[in-house]
Amino acid sequence: MGRKRVYENDAERKRAYRLRLLSAQTQRAPVRTLLSKRRPPSRPKRLESALAEVQALQQEYEEWLAALPESFQESSLAERLQETVDQLAQAADLLTGIDPPKGFGRD
Repeated sequence: MGRKRVYENDAERKRAYRLRLLSAQTQRAPVRTLLSKRRPPSRPKRLESALAEVQALQQEYEEWLAALPESFQESSLAERLQETVDQLAQAADLLTGIDPPKGFGRD
């Protein structure tokens, strides 16, 4: 009165199991576990990228200010744009003045 056998022997059962696993893996989206283990950029690299971003923003605002029509040259918009450019220049100067320690005896 036992269960009726689905497979003739263990080899067939194992082969069917492997095929089920293989088909399940191909149907699923690939798991991105390797990407989550990447190391973040170093602090000096992040500082360089922050400086580059501030300089890019400063250049964009300067271009915007230069492209204003003459009727807007004396407006509050032009004044705020100039203030923004000045503040970004100060921020860029502060970021260039930072000299972080190298660490691990590489000073």
